[in-house]
Amino acid sequence: MGEPGCNDSGFGEEAFRNYISAFNRSDFEGFARYYAQDIEFQGRAATLRGRDELLRFYRDVKSRVRETIAIQDIVAGERQLVGDLITELHPLEDWPDFPTGPLRKGETRCSQNFVWYDIEGSRFKRIRAAHYRRGAILPVEQASPLAIRPQNIAPRTPGRSRQMTVEEFEAYIEAFNCDDFDRFSACYHPDVVLIIGGHRELRGAQEICDFYRRVKTQTRRTIRLRNLVCSTDRIAAELESEFLALEDVPDFTPGPLKRGDRMFLHTVVLYELRDGRFSRIRSAALRKLRP
Repeated sequence: MGEPGCNDSGFGEEAFRNYISAFNRSDFEGFARYYAQDIEFQGRAATLRGRDELLRFYRDVKSRVRETIAIQDIVAGERQLVGDLITELHPLEDWPDFPTGPLRKGETRCSQNFVWYDIEGSRFKRIRAAHYRRGAILPVEQASPLAIRPQNIAPRTPGRSRQMTVEEFEAYIEAFNCDDFDRFSACYHPDVVLIIGGHRELRGAQEICDFYRRVKTQTRRTIRLRNLVCSTDRIAAELESEFLALEDVPDFTPGPLKRGDRMFLHTVVLYELRDGRFSRIRSAALRKLRP
């Protein structure tokens, strides 16, 4: 996986947008040139190895479904890139055994995922999708703060906002693991919003800390930082969390636990920064394990 590190150059947003554009117009030759020969792909619909196998998969899907991707956000590093993407599926025929659930001609299925791309040279070596949420698309005037609203964002111009360093982020994780609320909550902007799994929304440092105090009386959680990608005002982190239940927790957000149970949660978390502090935090699950 490599050591965590922050980068602000490399593959870049423009190349990624060109890849998505080729994908949306089903230009197989155009988007396949971004794949390494031995690429690994892990998504909700399939786990695949090699460019040829991945292309066969997409040729099959795109012969039966019109699939388009809208970019919501990008955090680009030198050897890694994380995209906040919304995928729309428009079935051209009924597909009752589609891997993520039956599809019917004429319906629209929409999902939002944080997709982590490991880059080798100018090609994707590995692609992993962390599921954030699923739902219908609503008109903007009807949409709630948690509704999925595709919007192709324009490239950001670097601002003067202070960037959080790798050391500061590692200190934040350390403080969280040590239950040092004063220290880790100091990383929250006054207007901070935490959205867990695309559904539960917490506003303000006090509400977030109250939530974590309750969780920490029920479970002992240890977070391990696996990867980190930084831009001027964005951070993408790959985290592994271990939960040990200190009591029965039937309504635990990732799934019910009984006292003594352990759960391992592998997540991709996107942090938006304002003045060097977190203004919005969103988490998506890569996988969940119960020993």
